[in-house]
Amino acid sequence: MTSLERVRAAFEHREPDRTPFFEKLIKWPISDLVLGRPNAGQNWEYRMQRLADGDWRGLMLQEARDLVDTAEVLGMDLVRLYPNGLEGPKPERLGEGVWRVGDHVHTRLPSGWIRTEAVNPSPPASEAEEEEWWVRWGEEQPEEAPYQEDEWLVFREAKRVIEEERLDIAIFVSAYTIPVATLPRPLWRWFRQRPEALKRCYRRWTESGLRLAREAIARGAHVVGFGGDLACDHGPMISPSDYSEFIAPCIRAQADAAHALGVPCSNASDGNLWPVLDSFLLETDVDGFEEIDYSAGMDLRRLKARYGDRICFIGNMDIRHILTHGTVEDCRRATVECIEAGWGSGGHVLMSSNCIHEDVRAENFFAYVEAYREYFGLS
Repeated sequence: MTSLERVRAAFEHREPDRTPFFEKLIKWPISDLVLGRPNAGQNWEYRMQRLADGDWRGLMLQEARDLVDTAEVLGMDLVRLYPNGLEGPKPERLGEGVWRVGDHVHTRLPSGWIRTEAVNPSPPASEAEEEEWWVRWGEEQPEEAPYQEDEWLVFREAKRVIEEERLDIAIFVSAYTIPVATLPRPLWRWFRQRPEALKRCYRRWTESGLRLAREAIARGAHVVGFGGDLACDHGPMISPSDYSEFIAPCIRAQADAAHALGVPCSNASDGNLWPVLDSFLLETDVDGFEEIDYSAGMDLRRLKARYGDRICFIGNMDIRHILTHGTVEDCRRATVECIEAGWGSGGHVLMSSNCIHEDVRAENFFAYVEAYREYFGLS
């Protein structure tokens, strides 16, 4: 099977020749180790310097090349592509790991995260002012400007490389526009105090995701991810009834649009989703469950037993403990367990439970990749 055939088989619950493999995001420094060079999309210092040198277009083209090369080096069956935004002001270096871009200063912290601060911050709005801003935003229905071609330069170039080199890798695009855990602060009360105003905001976020998904599918995306962070280890951050009323209709509208265009889609959130899982997977009519959180108790065997005839499960390799703090042997053993838990009638794509973040140990990540390859006789 080619990678695209393998992914399609997994989503259609046909037995593939092997479990498809995917990581939608591999952060620095592992991203550099995979390629043996600075990764244009993830090496922040390299990226900022290229932008400071005025090489925005060259950087975008290199980012596309790096995405495809990463998938090739690791033997991944999907590659995540995305709109890259437009060229902005040139960064100015202020010090080691500190750059000014326009009216903001960006500082790379020891953890690897980037802190962003306004140079001349406006006085903070009062809670009432912030709430009224969101009321107005939800009521407005301005037409969004059409995408410009330069916003899809990375996508277009990566797709060109895939086709030119006959790689037949499946293209995944994320359109995570339905927030729950990341809702703006005033809106948390609206589930009870202003439900219609909250629904208007969710309708706008739904349309934003639909716009992105339709554009990506028209450009060649094979799988689209919808959703947004919803839960922690203790469960969802809203009640099952609120999920059914406020969130499920948004994801269902997005899933219906993807299906009408002939493309499968997933719903994404880590955390403990058991209390809302029927709504999360069945009411939304999605084809996949993405970011399956091993550490939050989302057991893949139990999921397969309950939803395996309908849902393709994407993930379940633990990045909270095993890939971060475990031994190489722990990682190899967990990889095999994850593959075997997900096997049967397709329906599984091996992936971490979110992304390969800054705290994942390089030796553990490569042990995970090698264990997958050995299991299917690819090494």
